[in-house]
Amino acid sequence: MPLRIRDAELIGRSDSSLTLSFRVEDETGHGVAEPARIRLGDQTRTSPGDDGPGTRLFRFEGLDADRSYALEIESEAGEPAAHDEYFPQEARTLPAPTATEVATFATLNDVHFGEPKIGGVMTEDHEYGEEAPGFPVIRETDTETPYPVFMNTDAVSEINALGVDAALIKGDIADRGRPEQFADARACFSHFEMPHFALLGNHDYLAQRDGIEVDGYALLGQEPAPRRVELGGWHLLLLETALPGKHHGVFGEERLAWLDEALGEADTQGAPVLIVMHHQPVPPAYRDSYPNLIGMVPEDSMRFFAVVGEHACVRAALIGHTHRNRVRRYTEAGNVLFAETSNSKDFPGSFTHYRLFADGSLHQEVRRIGSLRALEHSTRCRELFRGMYRVFSLGALEERSFAIPAKP
Repeated sequence: MPLRIRDAELIGRSDSSLTLSFRVEDETGHGVAEPARIRLGDQTRTSPGDDGPGTRLFRFEGLDADRSYALEIESEAGEPAAHDEYFPQEARTLPAPTATEVATFATLNDVHFGEPKIGGVMTEDHEYGEEAPGFPVIRETDTETPYPVFMNTDAVSEINALGVDAALIKGDIADRGRPEQFADARACFSHFEMPHFALLGNHDYLAQRDGIEVDGYALLGQEPAPRRVELGGWHLLLLETALPGKHHGVFGEERLAWLDEALGEADTQGAPVLIVMHHQPVPPAYRDSYPNLIGMVPEDSMRFFAVVGEHACVRAALIGHTHRNRVRRYTEAGNVLFAETSNSKDFPGSFTHYRLFADGSLHQEVRRIGSLRALEHSTRCRELFRGMYRVFSLGALEERSFAIPAKP
């Protein structure tokens, strides 16, 4: 029976690993539980197939840092994986750390407890709309357990297995800002085996559209943002960017003043800083393109860039909201990297792992949730919006997994 490797993707990398996902299919397009060989350079390992006929996640460990490896995946008898932008002919591991590791943490964003569906044709209000040809809808009732519950439950389990020092949740926790949705989120987050810290996003305030006042921070048992978390000598600044009842974000004078003071303290202490926020800042030239028109308003964004650019301590801004992996730099903000990351509830179904080092360098790796049910669901979501969701959300490898070097 002819077999073929389909949907091969290079998901992530570290200084010692490469992570791949793929399916083995028969000639009818059905997944099969057959072994597959993964070749990286002169090394070959086997995915035995006993994990079932669905999407497989394979992490190739023990690799050399900063080395390029040729990639191949082939079935026992059939066609190998075709190379494309998601599965390149070769990939390079991240460079080796240049200093002692002082802390690790993981982030989740856009977990959307209570979300009833994904997909359809987007409405003018940037909500998921009705099903149409090329625009399928995936509903929470399609599975015995609603997908926001099992995707985030499995993400928490995998973060626990990593043994990180802290977990951060970057907003859009309750899909409509309802108390019962916050309660479900709190129950899930209670399983973290390390301290966790949450900030709110635009969806967490949507109950106000119905005249319902909900204190999401209190329901989560969290201190309100803005706040500072210290981790391994680094300062993590959790910012509030939401405008209750609206999808776009704002960052007014009071918020700017708090950020400027916090960055000044970090400068004085010589502490590297990560800014953690929900909305992405948007320069005026890009304000009218999706999803920028629901980002931080450009006028506030430019003032935000100016404050960030005045402080040498800032290493990066870690952002949610857009459901995609993307990296940007802005002249007005100096050399600060702005990293948006994909969400945990649909495709690619991910969380992000960070390693912090004593010299102010860091490594980021987006990691796909690897349980069988998570892989099945996230694979279904890949083809939403006429198949463009894969392009939008996954992004380039360099925007998912990268190293920020120490400041010169």
